[in-house]
Amino acid sequence: MKKNWISSILVSIALIVLTVWGGLMLREEIQQNVREEPSYLISNQLDSSQRNFIEQLSLNREEALFEAQQKVIQIETPIGSIGSGFIYNTEGAVVTNAHVVANASEVTVITADSARYTGIVIGISETEDIAVIQVDELQGKEPLELELNREAQVLDQVLALGSPLGFQNTVTAGEINGINRSFTIEPFIYENIDQFTAAISPGNSGGPLLNSDTMKVIGINSAEEPEQNLGYSIPITDVKDQIDEWIASPMQELPSFENYADQPQDAVVPTLEEQALYIAQYYLSSIEFGDYVTAYSLLGADYQNETSFNTFKDEFRNLLSISLKSSEGIAISGEVEVRATVEKEEIVSGKSEKKLYSYRFLITDENGQMKIKRLEYQEAE
Repeated sequence: MKKNWISSILVSIALIVLTVWGGLMLREEIQQNVREEPSYLISNQLDSSQRNFIEQLSLNREEALFEAQQKVIQIETPIGSIGSGFIYNTEGAVVTNAHVVANASEVTVITADSARYTGIVIGISETEDIAVIQVDELQGKEPLELELNREAQVLDQVLALGSPLGFQNTVTAGEINGINRSFTIEPFIYENIDQFTAAISPGNSGGPLLNSDTMKVIGINSAEEPEQNLGYSIPITDVKDQIDEWIASPMQELPSFENYADQPQDAVVPTLEEQALYIAQYYLSSIEFGDYVTAYSLLGADYQNETSFNTFKDEFRNLLSISLKSSEGIAISGEVEVRATVEKEEIVSGKSEKKLYSYRFLITDENGQMKIKRLEYQEAE
Protein backbone atom coordinates (compact mmCIF):
# COMPACT_ATOMS: atom_id res chain seq x y z
CA MET A 1 0.00 0.00 0.00
CA LYS A 2 1.24 3.47 -0.80
CA LYS A 3 2.03 5.70 2.14
CA ASN A 4 1.58 9.44 1.66
CA TRP A 5 2.68 12.52 3.52
CA ILE A 6 -0.16 14.47 5.01
CA SER A 7 0.55 18.09 4.16
CA SER A 8 -1.71 19.81 1.62
CA ILE A 9 -2.00 22.82 -0.71
CA LEU A 10 -4.00 25.87 0.34
CA VAL A 11 -5.75 26.24 -3.00
CA SER A 12 -7.43 22.90 -2.34
CA ILE A 13 -9.30 23.98 0.75
CA ALA A 14 -11.65 26.76 -0.32
CA LEU A 15 -14.61 24.43 0.18
CA ILE A 16 -13.24 23.36 3.53
CA VAL A 17 -12.87 26.93 4.78
CA LEU A 18 -16.50 27.59 3.97
CA THR A 19 -17.49 24.39 5.75
CA VAL A 20 -15.58 25.42 8.88
CA TRP A 21 -17.15 28.90 8.81
CA GLY A 22 -20.60 27.41 8.45
CA GLY A 23 -19.91 24.99 11.29
CA LEU A 24 -18.76 27.79 13.59
CA MET A 25 -21.87 29.84 12.84
CA LEU A 26 -24.07 26.82 13.53
CA ARG A 27 -22.17 26.04 16.73
CA GLU A 28 -22.81 29.58 17.99
CA GLU A 29 -26.52 29.36 17.16
CA ILE A 30 -26.93 25.99 18.87
CA GLN A 31 -25.03 27.06 21.96
CA GLN A 32 -27.34 30.05 22.32
CA ASN A 33 -30.44 27.88 22.28
CA VAL A 34 -29.44 24.50 23.70
CA ARG A 35 -27.91 23.72 27.06
CA GLU A 36 -24.86 21.58 26.37
CA GLU A 37 -24.59 18.33 28.32
CA PRO A 38 -21.39 16.43 29.16
CA SER A 39 -19.66 14.90 26.15
CA TYR A 40 -20.61 11.34 27.00
CA LEU A 41 -24.38 11.05 27.26
CA ILE A 42 -25.22 8.89 30.22
CA SER A 43 -27.65 5.98 30.23
CA ASN A 44 -30.63 6.37 32.53
CA GLN A 45 -29.88 2.86 33.77
CA LEU A 46 -26.69 3.94 35.58
CA ASP A 47 -26.93 4.85 39.26
CA SER A 48 -26.19 8.39 40.46
CA SER A 49 -22.61 7.68 41.56
CA GLN A 50 -21.76 6.12 38.19
CA ARG A 51 -23.36 9.02 36.35
CA ASN A 52 -21.48 11.60 38.43
CA PHE A 53 -18.18 9.81 37.88
CA ILE A 54 -18.62 9.62 34.10
CA GLU A 55 -19.81 13.23 33.91
CA GLN A 56 -16.75 14.45 35.81
CA LEU A 57 -14.48 12.28 33.67
CA SER A 58 -16.04 13.80 30.55
CA LEU A 59 -15.63 17.36 31.79
CA ASN A 60 -12.00 16.78 32.77
CA ARG A 61 -11.27 15.26 29.37
CA GLU A 62 -12.94 18.15 27.55
CA GLU A 63 -10.93 20.70 29.52
CA ALA A 64 -7.67 18.85 28.89
CA LEU A 65 -8.43 18.56 25.18
CA PHE A 66 -9.32 22.25 24.89
CA GLU A 67 -6.01 23.17 26.53
CA ALA A 68 -4.13 20.85 24.17
CA GLN A 69 -5.81 22.36 21.11
CA GLN A 70 -4.54 25.82 22.09
CA LYS A 71 -0.99 24.52 21.73
CA VAL A 72 -1.38 23.12 18.21
CA ILE A 73 -0.27 25.32 15.31
CA GLN A 74 -1.21 25.50 11.63
CA ILE A 75 1.75 26.11 9.31
CA GLU A 76 1.66 27.72 5.85
CA THR A 77 4.70 27.86 3.57
CA PRO A 78 5.54 30.47 0.90
CA ILE A 79 4.52 28.05 -1.87
CA GLY A 80 1.09 27.53 -0.34
CA SER A 81 1.36 24.13 1.34
CA ILE A 82 -0.17 23.60 4.74
CA GLY A 83 0.75 21.45 7.71
CA SER A 84 0.62 21.33 11.48
CA GLY A 85 2.94 21.64 14.45
CA PHE A 86 2.85 22.05 18.21
CA ILE A 87 4.41 24.29 20.84
CA TYR A 88 7.41 22.42 22.24
CA ASN A 89 8.74 24.74 24.94
CA THR A 90 8.18 28.12 26.57
CA GLU A 91 10.85 29.71 24.36
CA GLY A 92 8.67 29.66 21.23
CA ALA A 93 9.93 26.47 19.57
CA VAL A 94 7.41 24.65 17.36
CA VAL A 95 7.98 21.06 16.22
CA THR A 96 6.75 19.82 12.84
CA ASN A 97 7.73 17.54 9.94
CA ALA A 98 10.67 18.29 7.67
CA HIS A 99 8.53 17.69 4.59
CA VAL A 100 6.14 20.44 5.73
CA VAL A 101 8.82 23.17 5.70
CA ALA A 102 11.37 21.77 3.21
CA ASN A 103 13.13 24.56 1.25
CA ALA A 104 11.50 27.26 3.38
CA SER A 105 13.52 29.42 5.75
CA GLU A 106 10.44 31.31 6.94
CA VAL A 107 6.83 30.17 7.30
CA THR A 108 3.57 31.57 8.59
CA VAL A 109 2.16 30.01 11.74
CA ILE A 110 -1.48 30.36 12.77
CA THR A 111 -2.48 29.81 16.38
CA ALA A 112 -5.76 28.49 17.73
CA ASP A 113 -7.01 32.06 18.20
CA SER A 114 -6.22 32.84 14.52
CA ALA A 115 -3.17 35.01 15.25
CA ARG A 116 -0.61 34.88 12.43
CA TYR A 117 3.14 35.08 13.05
CA THR A 118 6.34 34.53 11.12
CA GLY A 119 8.32 31.46 12.08
CA ILE A 120 12.01 30.86 11.35
CA VAL A 121 13.15 27.32 10.53
CA ILE A 122 16.08 26.69 12.89
CA GLY A 123 16.52 22.96 12.36
CA ILE A 124 15.61 20.38 9.74
CA SER A 125 16.83 16.87 9.04
CA GLU A 126 17.67 15.50 5.61
CA THR A 127 16.92 11.92 6.66
CA GLU A 128 14.48 12.09 9.58
CA ASP A 129 11.16 13.78 8.92
CA ILE A 130 11.44 16.37 11.70
CA ALA A 131 12.02 20.11 11.87
CA VAL A 132 11.90 22.95 14.40
CA ILE A 133 10.52 26.46 13.87
CA GLN A 134 11.25 29.40 16.16
CA VAL A 135 8.34 31.80 16.75
CA ASP A 136 9.35 34.61 19.08
CA GLU A 137 5.75 35.71 19.63
CA LEU A 138 5.02 32.32 21.22
CA GLN A 139 7.60 32.80 23.97
CA GLY A 140 5.98 32.33 27.35
CA LYS A 141 3.20 30.15 25.93
CA GLU A 142 2.58 26.86 27.71
CA PRO A 143 3.82 23.90 25.63
CA LEU A 144 2.31 20.46 25.26
CA GLU A 145 3.67 17.94 27.73
CA LEU A 146 5.76 15.08 26.36
CA GLU A 147 5.32 11.42 27.29
CA LEU A 148 8.95 10.46 27.92
CA ASN A 149 8.64 7.69 30.50
CA ARG A 150 6.62 5.22 28.49
CA GLU A 151 6.67 4.04 24.88
CA ALA A 152 3.44 3.51 22.97
CA GLN A 153 1.88 0.07 23.20
CA VAL A 154 -0.61 -1.70 20.96
CA LEU A 155 -4.21 -0.82 21.95
CA ASP A 156 -3.19 2.49 23.57
CA GLN A 157 -5.96 5.02 22.93
CA VAL A 158 -4.70 8.07 21.03
CA LEU A 159 -5.81 11.44 19.69
CA ALA A 160 -4.44 13.01 16.50
CA LEU A 161 -4.52 16.83 16.45
CA GLY A 162 -3.89 19.10 13.48
CA SER A 163 -5.37 20.82 10.44
CA PRO A 164 -6.46 18.06 8.04
CA LEU A 165 -7.69 19.58 4.77
CA GLY A 166 -7.58 22.97 6.48
CA PHE A 167 -9.91 22.05 9.37
CA GLN A 168 -7.85 23.79 12.04
CA ASN A 169 -7.83 22.26 15.53
CA THR A 170 -9.41 19.01 14.42
CA VAL A 171 -9.24 16.04 16.79
CA THR A 172 -9.66 12.43 15.72
CA ALA A 173 -9.59 9.40 18.00
CA GLY A 174 -8.16 5.93 17.49
CA GLU A 175 -5.72 3.43 18.90
CA ILE A 176 -2.19 2.20 18.37
CA ASN A 177 -2.43 -0.97 16.29
CA GLY A 178 1.22 -1.45 15.37
CA ILE A 179 4.68 -0.48 16.61
CA ASN A 180 8.25 -0.62 15.30
CA ARG A 181 7.18 -0.08 11.68
CA SER A 182 9.86 0.91 9.14
CA PHE A 183 9.57 2.33 5.62
CA THR A 184 10.99 5.04 3.35
CA ILE A 185 9.35 8.01 1.65
CA GLU A 186 12.23 9.67 -0.19
CA PRO A 187 14.27 11.35 1.06
CA PHE A 188 13.22 10.41 4.59
CA ILE A 189 13.75 7.14 6.42
CA TYR A 190 11.16 6.15 9.00
CA GLU A 191 12.20 3.66 11.68
CA ASN A 192 10.52 2.46 14.88
CA ILE A 193 7.31 4.16 13.75
CA ASP A 194 3.97 3.84 15.57
CA GLN A 195 0.94 2.88 13.48
CA PHE A 196 -2.51 4.06 14.56
CA THR A 197 -6.15 4.11 13.46
CA ALA A 198 -7.18 7.74 14.14
CA ALA A 199 -8.32 9.32 10.89
CA ILE A 200 -5.78 11.74 9.42
CA SER A 201 -5.66 13.54 6.10
CA PRO A 202 -3.52 16.08 4.19
CA GLY A 203 -2.70 18.93 6.58
CA ASN A 204 -2.15 16.70 9.65
CA SER A 205 1.59 16.45 8.96
CA GLY A 206 3.63 17.62 11.94
CA GLY A 207 0.73 17.61 14.38
CA PRO A 208 0.97 15.80 17.71
CA LEU A 209 -0.28 12.33 18.55
CA LEU A 210 -1.48 12.32 22.16
CA ASN A 211 -2.04 9.51 24.60
CA SER A 212 -5.73 10.08 25.34
CA ASP A 213 -5.32 9.06 28.99
CA THR A 214 -2.47 11.45 29.83
CA MET A 215 -2.97 14.06 27.07
CA LYS A 216 0.80 14.01 26.55
CA VAL A 217 2.61 13.92 23.19
CA ILE A 218 3.80 10.47 22.20
CA GLY A 219 4.59 11.20 18.56
CA ILE A 220 4.63 13.45 15.50
CA ASN A 221 2.05 12.54 12.84
CA SER A 222 3.93 12.11 9.59
CA ALA A 223 2.32 9.80 7.02
CA GLU A 224 -0.90 8.05 6.13
CA GLU A 225 -2.04 4.94 4.29
CA PRO A 226 -5.51 6.09 3.20
CA GLU A 227 -6.60 2.78 1.67
CA GLN A 228 -6.25 1.16 5.10
CA ASN A 229 -7.30 4.19 7.19
CA LEU A 230 -3.93 4.11 8.96
CA GLY A 231 -1.63 6.85 10.20
CA TYR A 232 2.04 6.79 11.15
CA SER A 233 3.74 8.75 13.90
CA ILE A 234 7.41 9.30 14.79
CA PRO A 235 7.88 8.57 18.52
CA ILE A 236 8.81 11.77 20.34
CA THR A 237 11.36 9.89 22.46
CA ASP A 238 13.34 9.00 19.32
CA VAL A 239 13.82 12.59 18.17
CA LYS A 240 13.84 14.67 21.35
CA ASP A 241 17.64 14.86 21.53
CA GLN A 242 17.88 16.17 17.96
CA ILE A 243 15.13 18.72 18.60
CA ASP A 244 16.86 19.96 21.74
CA GLU A 245 20.17 20.22 19.88
CA TRP A 246 18.67 22.50 17.21
CA ILE A 247 17.03 24.67 19.86
CA ALA A 248 20.32 25.06 21.72
CA SER A 249 22.31 25.62 18.53
CA PRO A 250 20.19 26.64 15.49
CA MET A 251 21.43 25.57 12.06
CA GLN A 252 23.30 28.34 10.25
CA GLU A 253 22.54 26.92 6.81
CA LEU A 254 19.52 24.85 5.87
CA PRO A 255 19.79 21.91 3.45
CA SER A 256 18.19 22.03 0.01
CA PHE A 257 15.65 19.40 -1.01
CA GLU A 258 15.73 18.95 -4.78
CA ASN A 259 12.36 17.16 -4.88
CA TYR A 260 10.76 20.31 -3.50
CA ALA A 261 11.92 22.75 -6.16
CA ASP A 262 8.36 23.83 -6.92
CA GLN A 263 6.12 22.37 -4.25
CA PRO A 264 5.83 19.34 -1.94
CA GLN A 265 5.20 16.12 -3.82
CA ASP A 266 1.89 15.55 -2.09
CA ALA A 267 0.57 19.11 -2.47
CA VAL A 268 -2.35 18.13 -4.67
CA VAL A 269 -6.01 19.02 -4.77
CA PRO A 270 -7.97 16.37 -2.85
CA THR A 271 -10.45 14.46 -4.98
CA LEU A 272 -14.16 14.60 -4.25
CA GLU A 273 -13.92 11.07 -2.86
CA GLU A 274 -11.06 12.05 -0.53
CA GLN A 275 -12.99 15.03 0.79
CA ALA A 276 -16.11 12.92 1.32
CA LEU A 277 -14.18 10.18 3.11
CA TYR A 278 -12.72 12.77 5.41
CA ILE A 279 -16.15 14.28 6.18
CA ALA A 280 -17.42 10.80 7.13
CA GLN A 281 -14.36 10.18 9.31
CA TYR A 282 -14.65 13.62 10.89
CA TYR A 283 -18.33 12.99 11.66
CA LEU A 284 -17.63 9.68 13.42
CA SER A 285 -14.65 11.07 15.32
CA SER A 286 -16.75 14.00 16.52
CA ILE A 287 -19.38 11.56 17.80
CA GLU A 288 -16.70 9.44 19.47
CA PHE A 289 -15.40 12.46 21.34
CA GLY A 290 -18.85 13.70 22.26
CA ASP A 291 -18.65 16.81 20.05
CA TYR A 292 -22.23 16.60 18.79
CA VAL A 293 -22.32 20.24 17.71
CA THR A 294 -19.55 19.67 15.17
CA ALA A 295 -21.12 16.40 14.01
CA TYR A 296 -24.50 18.10 13.55
CA SER A 297 -22.89 20.96 11.61
CA LEU A 298 -21.71 18.44 9.00
CA LEU A 299 -25.30 17.51 8.13
CA GLY A 300 -26.99 19.10 5.12
CA ALA A 301 -29.79 21.65 5.41
CA ASP A 302 -32.60 19.21 4.57
CA TYR A 303 -31.20 16.68 7.04
CA GLN A 304 -31.15 19.32 9.78
CA ASN A 305 -34.66 20.47 8.90
CA GLU A 306 -35.89 16.91 9.38
CA THR A 307 -33.89 16.28 12.57
CA SER A 308 -33.55 18.76 15.43
CA PHE A 309 -30.28 19.00 17.31
CA ASN A 310 -31.80 17.55 20.48
CA THR A 311 -33.26 14.60 18.56
CA PHE A 312 -29.92 14.05 16.86
CA LYS A 313 -28.01 14.14 20.13
CA ASP A 314 -30.50 11.88 21.89
CA GLU A 315 -29.66 9.09 19.44
CA PHE A 316 -26.32 8.65 21.22
CA ARG A 317 -27.69 8.57 24.76
CA ASN A 318 -26.42 5.05 25.44
CA LEU A 319 -23.31 5.21 23.26
CA LEU A 320 -20.00 4.37 24.93
CA SER A 321 -17.74 4.40 21.87
CA ILE A 322 -17.83 4.41 18.09
CA SER A 323 -14.96 3.70 15.71
CA LEU A 324 -14.41 3.43 11.98
CA LYS A 325 -13.06 0.07 10.82
CA SER A 326 -13.04 0.56 7.04
CA SER A 327 -14.47 2.87 4.40
CA GLU A 328 -14.63 3.47 0.66
CA GLY A 329 -15.99 6.31 -1.43
CA ILE A 330 -17.76 6.06 -4.79
CA ALA A 331 -18.51 9.19 -6.83
CA ILE A 332 -21.97 9.18 -8.41
CA SER A 333 -23.13 12.17 -10.48
CA GLY A 334 -21.32 14.80 -8.43
CA GLU A 335 -22.15 13.16 -5.11
CA VAL A 336 -20.11 10.62 -3.16
CA GLU A 337 -21.47 7.54 -1.47
CA VAL A 338 -19.26 6.51 1.43
CA ARG A 339 -19.72 2.96 2.67
CA ALA A 340 -18.19 2.25 6.05
CA THR A 341 -17.94 -0.50 8.62
CA VAL A 342 -18.35 0.97 12.08
CA GLU A 343 -18.02 -0.62 15.51
CA LYS A 344 -20.30 0.72 18.24
CA GLU A 345 -20.27 -0.05 21.95
CA GLU A 346 -23.55 0.76 23.69
CA ILE A 347 -25.37 0.17 26.95
CA VAL A 348 -28.17 -2.33 26.28
CA SER A 349 -30.34 -3.52 29.18
CA GLY A 350 -27.72 -2.28 31.61
CA LYS A 351 -24.84 -4.10 29.92
CA SER A 352 -22.16 -3.05 27.46
CA GLU A 353 -22.47 -4.56 23.97
CA LYS A 354 -20.22 -4.20 20.92
CA LYS A 355 -21.61 -4.63 17.42
CA LEU A 356 -20.53 -3.92 13.84
CA TYR A 357 -22.72 -1.74 11.64
CA SER A 358 -22.77 -0.97 7.93
CA TYR A 359 -23.00 2.80 7.40
CA ARG A 360 -23.91 4.53 4.15
CA PHE A 361 -23.22 8.26 3.84
CA LEU A 362 -24.35 10.31 0.86
CA ILE A 363 -22.12 13.40 0.77
CA THR A 364 -22.50 16.29 -1.63
CA ASP A 365 -21.50 19.88 -2.23
CA GLU A 366 -24.10 22.20 -0.72
CA ASN A 367 -23.53 25.89 -1.49
CA GLY A 368 -19.79 25.39 -1.60
CA GLN A 369 -19.65 23.16 1.48
CA MET A 370 -19.28 19.39 1.71
CA LYS A 371 -22.29 18.11 3.67
CA ILE A 372 -23.86 14.80 4.65
CA LYS A 373 -27.07 14.70 2.64
CA ARG A 374 -28.25 11.36 3.94
CA LEU A 375 -27.04 8.80 6.47
CA GLU A 376 -28.30 5.25 6.89
CA TYR A 377 -26.97 2.33 8.87
CA GLN A 378 -27.89 -1.19 9.89
CA GLU A 379 -26.33 -4.01 11.84
CA ALA A 380 -23.71 -5.75 9.74
CA GLU A 381 -24.52 -9.24 8.56
